[in-house]
Amino acid sequence: MRRHPLTRRFAAPSPQGRGIVIDYPLPLGEGGRRPGEGFTIAELITVVAIVGVLAAVAMPVARFGIRRQKEIELHERLRKITNAIDQYKELRDAQGPGAIKKPPDFGQRDYPKTLEELTKPIELNNGKMIRLLRDRDLIDPMTGKKEWNSLSDNDDPDTTSSNGDNVFEVHSKSTALALDGKTHYNEW
Repeated sequence: MRRHPLTRRFAAPSPQGRGIVIDYPLPLGEGGRRPGEGFTIAELITVVAIVGVLAAVAMPVARFGIRRQKEIELHERLRKITNAIDQYKELRDAQGPGAIKKPPDFGQRDYPKTLEELTKPIELNNGKMIRLLRDRDLIDPMTGKKEWNSLSDNDDPDTTSSNGDNVFEVHSKSTALALDGKTHYNEW
């Protein structure tokens, strides 16, 4: 009699002198497979193909998500920088102890001379020091650099270069097309 390939034969003596032969199943190994079993090449190829298709579908979705996150960061950074510029102007226009102590440079008027000026402590007339931005707030998420296109308050609004008198408005230096498909990041 043939035995099943996944059984083991055990022979033991019996009281009548005849031996008892018992076929018992082999124990399951790791992964629920019995020893000697493995994956076929067809199973492996199928699994690799499925993983490849899933990865091919997931990559564009992941890239879109990363780009969308960078756009959100750009909006937040532009808002922070604009608020800091507005706050600087309010402090410059203020009278009394809440005003900026140091007079503006020639041609600067009421706006900061550079964006870096917003990251340094500003002394007020009452002796307090305030900082309007952190250094990391000046990093453009689209370019990864501390470089921005800035316009002064007497520049033409349609120009892309500044005369350097002060910083009134900022734009990203990235010329890439935004996800809306209509505008470029340097137009925000």
